[in-house]
Order: sequence, then structure tokens, then C-alpha cells
Amino acid sequence: MSSRRLVSHPVFGDGEILDTRWHGTELLVQFQSGLRLWLPTQRVRLLSNIGDIVPGEAQSALVEIDTIQARRMIEAFRLGIVPHQDVESFTFGREKPIAVLDGALANLARGQGDVFMVEGEYGAGKTHLLEYVHHRALASGMATSLVQFDPAEVSPHRPKRVYREIVHNLRYIKDATEHGFRDLLRSGTALDMKDHVFLGPVLAKLRRIDAGQQQSEVFWQWIEGESTKEYATEQKSPFRVKGGQRIPALYDFSTAADLYCNILSGLSWMAREVGMKGLVLLVDEAETVTHLWDIMYLAKSVNFMDGLVRTAQNDPDLKRINDRMVHNRVRPVPYIYRDPSLLLVFATTPSPYDYAYIKLANRIKHRVELEPLEDKALYDAFSTMVMIYRRAYPGFTVSDLDQKKLLREASRRNIEGVRAFIKFSIEALDVARLRAQGVLPAAEN
Repeated sequence: MSSRRLVSHPVFGDGEILDTRWHGTELLVQFQSGLRLWLPTQRVRLLSNIGDIVPGEAQSALVEIDTIQARRMIEAFRLGIVPHQDVESFTFGREKPIAVLDGALANLARGQGDVFMVEGEYGAGKTHLLEYVHHRALASGMATSLVQFDPAEVSPHRPKRVYREIVHNLRYIKDATEHGFRDLLRSGTALDMKDHVFLGPVLAKLRRIDAGQQQSEVFWQWIEGESTKEYATEQKSPFRVKGGQRIPALYDFSTAADLYCNILSGLSWMAREVGMKGLVLLVDEAETVTHLWDIMYLAKSVNFMDGLVRTAQNDPDLKRINDRMVHNRVRPVPYIYRDPSLLLVFATTPSPYDYAYIKLANRIKHRVELEPLEDKALYDAFSTMVMIYRRAYPGFTVSDLDQKKLLREASRRNIEGVRAFIKFSIEALDVARLRAQGVLPAAEN
């Protein structure tokens, strides 16, 4: 029997390679979810052949989940998290929040952007819910990007870094193929955006450059917000971006919130015009903005986030230069370009005494609060984890009575959040397995 070539994708999960093209640079992958996509080879990770790892009958076919996938899921559960690719199948008790956010996606498909704030304590499942929306947005024909704020590396008081993360993580599916930021801009070259201060000249340049030249890669890195200064602007460099190609610089200072909101709104408009249903921006760990000790950094972070919110809300006051908002002093621009198709979802831990939280909470109309899971959801989640654990460790058994005891103990951790519940459940199953194997002593009666 010929062995199958398996790959893993950070969003779509595990799948089997069906075909290749373009000298092996793209792969046709059939995922276990049923999705079939052409993907750039560098975006997937080749797994060992299933025949090298899974013995016996498990080689026959991937039924539900195989042992390899189950093992990886268990490793994630030990950290209290769910693998990206499994969020849709491993979501319990969140019907109301999901209905609200599904409604937001439906409104975006109709051209109406908006802003939502997902709130919950640490471990409540905020990141999980963002991952869920990420999957649904991709499946719905939208461009989407999921970023995580960090006070040191990706803080909104440095809007260029936020922009860089957004374009680096931007993905969409079109014609059964995964695409990214560069593909979006290449599609945008057919549009008339001469009136956009940044994207207009960028698209004009892209129409002229040869994609195979090394200079074009320098240009791409430049417009993606990567640091190419040392080798792209030196006089002796053969790839020098001479005079910035008459394109405004991607300013690296905190007052440039107007330029980056203008670019992001332009990208959302572009996405709509080239056949997608808008742009979805998902921001995790939004509360980290309040960790900034410098009051000036905090104020400028809040200004950028406030600008993003009002951009997604298509605030008409931001379609012109508004004196109440911070603007860069090199080349001030309106925060909003035309009519954006942008859905913005923040995930944050409530901070009712912080200035940044209060400012955003007052601006955002739609709030989604994550409460502790109810008993039925806990039961469903625990039962599913037991099934996955059995698939990961063939031969492992646990009696119904012991399962009830473990579930009762795990449920007590739910007050600490879903993450604590998942971690305890898997740790308890590990202990039961190791006791059955004689590695750990038997439990005392």
C-alpha cells in the first residue's frame, strides 16, 4: 500500500496532499474538515507518513480524527488551549456569543462594518472565540487577520508595528486557493485608487515592476512594514528604493495613526471591490494597552484604537481631517478612505478602572461577555476530550464511574475559567492512564 503524504496547516489543520503544481511550490490539500485548497508549500508543515507512526487498523482511513491529530490536540489541551484548526468542532456552550458574531459577519457580507468587544476573565475562552470567528470569516469569503497586542512588541502606540502584524497575518480564500496580503494588492492593481495617498502610488508601482526581480522583494518588504532601511536606502545598494518611489513613508512614530487607519480602510474597500465580502480584523489581548507606564504612550495608543473603532463604524467625521484626533505632521490624512467594509473585534479582560478600557467601552456599542460554561457544556466538552484521549492512546479505558468523578473535580475548576477546566481534565486522564500502566501508584480508597 502506498503511503500518504500528510501536512499540517496552522489554520485549517491536518490534511493529505492530492497534487502539486508550479514545480512543487503549491500543493492541493484535502483537509479533514472537507475543505480542499491549493496552498503555497511554505505555509504547511510536512508530517511523517501515517504508516510510520500509526500501526494496524488505524492506517486504513482518517475517520473523524486519527491518532496523530489526537496526540497534537492532547498536547494543546495540556496547556488549556484548543488547536487553531479544531476550534469549530471543539466549541461548547457559546451559542449566544457565536450567534452575535455570526450576525456581525452576515452584516459585513451586506456591506455593514461594525465593532465588537469580547470580554471575559483570563482563561474564559476569548482567544478561542476569536479563532472561531477567524475560521468562519475565511469560510464566508472574507479577508481576515488575527493579531495579538503586546506592550513591548505590538503596541498600538506604535501603529506601524500593528500594521505590520496585520498584513503579515492577512489571509483569504478565493477560487479554492489560500491568498495573502501580496495577492490582495496584486488583485487591486486593476482598481482605480489614485486618490489613496499610499495605496494609489503602491498599486501604480506594482503594475510596473517585474515580480521576478530582487528589487521587487525589497519593495514588498518595504510596503509590508518590514525594516529594509539599511539595504534599501544606501546609495550603493542595487535595490535602493529611490526617493521612496514617490510613495509616503510608513511612518514609525506614534502620531501616524491617521495614515494606518487610512490604509486599513483602503484595504477593506479593496477587498470588497475584488470580490471578497470585506475585511475582518481580530485583536487579542487588547487590555495590554493599559500596561503602558508612559502616559503619552497610553494616550496615543488610545487614539489609534479609537481611530480604528471609528473607522470600522464608518464615522463621517473621520472622512476629513478632524482636529480632535491626533494626526501625523508630515502628511496628515483622513482616518477613513471612502466607505470601508471593516469588522473589528477586540478581545479583552474587563478593566473598569482603566482609562483606556473606559474610553473604548464607551465607544463600542456591542459587548459580548463570556460567562463560565454551564453544566451541559462542561459535560459535552469533557466527553469529547475523553473520546480524543482514547484515540490518542489506543487501549486506554476509564470506567463511567471514574469519568463522573473526574468530571465533578474538573467542573470545580470552571470557576477559574475554561482553560483551567481543560488543563485539569487532561491531567486527570494522564494520571488515570499512568496508574493503569503501573507508572504511578494506585489511588488510595
